[in-house]
Amino acid sequence: MLMTPSSAPVSAGSDLLPQERIFYRDRLREARYAALADAEGFGAICFALEALGLRLLKKQAALGSYREKIAEQALHSLVLVDMAAVFPSRFKSFEALYTIVNNARNDAMHTGAYARHATEAAIELCIGLEEALMAEVEQTVGNLMVSSPITVEPWQPVAHARQLMLMHSFSFLPVRLGEAWCLVSELGLAKYLSLGARKARLSESIATASERGMEVVVIEGRGLLRASMPVGDVLAGARVQDGPMLWLVVEEQHPERLAGVLSPFELM
Repeated sequence: MLMTPSSAPVSAGSDLLPQERIFYRDRLREARYAALADAEGFGAICFALEALGLRLLKKQAALGSYREKIAEQALHSLVLVDMAAVFPSRFKSFEALYTIVNNARNDAMHTGAYARHATEAAIELCIGLEEALMAEVEQTVGNLMVSSPITVEPWQPVAHARQLMLMHSFSFLPVRLGEAWCLVSELGLAKYLSLGARKARLSESIATASERGMEVVVIEGRGLLRASMPVGDVLAGARVQDGPMLWLVVEEQHPERLAGVLSPFELM
């Protein structure tokens, strides 16, 4: 097997292997998250598209030269093909989105409304291509989860958890308290800090704060998943609830180790 500069495995043929599809899906998803947080993330999406294009075309080229090969993958996307045909006023086709992104990639001026328009198109393109790449991949928790999630440690201060939540727009942060996996929630944190002595509470360790009344969500039963579980089984056992939800994916043989996280966001 050859290796790209991005360390992705490359098969001898033109078809992408399942692990390659997951790899490039992850790159697109990470770039999309970056762009959602900051319009300057447009460049990250371009880099992800170029990495995919390089793999498919098997030679270095400009983003425009990768259009045909990436378009072949896009044919597996309901959003870029079917929805764009049925609801053209709401969904743009692959060609339309790729043209916007490619033109913006070649334009040095990425400011104001133009930058926002290009970034929105890039995010839409990512959503469609992520769907297309995963169309032929087994729908298991491990294949759809977010690997290497951001967590907090019991000894770290409450201020650290608050900072991570505000920086990344997180609703939950996983933490291992004793023998249980728990979630520090935005609501639990806000309620705890509202009780007074804010400076002292921010300085407390997460473990101490939980002992002194900061509400955390203890994850057990259906909230703990294994990577091998079919997504259909997870959704069949889930119930609609108020507010956001997050599943924790633990290692098969070592449930004290976190392998990833999964939310309905990744399953849509």
